[in-house]
Amino acid sequence: MSAERPDSPQRRPSTRRPRLARRRGASPGLIALLLIVLVMAAGWWYWQAGQDEQAVPDLADFPEIGAEPAGRAGDRAVMLVFPEWDAGGYVTEQRQIPSRDRPGEDLLGLMSMLCAGPQVSGAVNAMPAGTRALGAFLDPDDQSMVLDFSRELVTGHPGGSAGETATLTSILRTVALNFPGTRSCVILVEGAQVETLAGHLDLARPFDPRRWL
Repeated sequence: MSAERPDSPQRRPSTRRPRLARRRGASPGLIALLLIVLVMAAGWWYWQAGQDEQAVPDLADFPEIGAEPAGRAGDRAVMLVFPEWDAGGYVTEQRQIPSRDRPGEDLLGLMSMLCAGPQVSGAVNAMPAGTRALGAFLDPDDQSMVLDFSRELVTGHPGGSAGETATLTSILRTVALNFPGTRSCVILVEGAQVETLAGHLDLARPFDPRRWL
């Protein structure tokens, strides 16, 4: 019979504690760096917020867009020329028109008064009844102007060379007295050029108002 092996001694459980892995905490230098970054970020945010507030203008401090201060209206003395009732000559009548020192507006107001007729006795209106001044344009560079009248200037004209001469003299002499620098004046009817008022005097060319004084 084989000899029996003695039982192998049983291993005693180890009383040694297992080693636990050490957790490495954040180093003090890293924490300080993070704090610095946070402080800088907060400062930048406050600075940017302040910049955004300054970038938005207060609209109340600015004038209204498109608003233009209107020129102060005053009175301008003007002279109107009308034929005498007996065709013996011409009468000069002095008037006052509201003016904002804008030549185009003054010219239009002057022509509107001319169309309305005289206020002094002994003078007659050389403009046909119903004639209106539609536009007046003045170019200061070459001292030229354009006058635009309603169709009644032609359709309501009585005709005759004397009548046409009286109408043109009334217009052009009034222009020359109030705008003495004018060298050229074109007369239109409803925005178009016409050959003549009633078949006698040529309107298809510019006039020199100085020659009608």
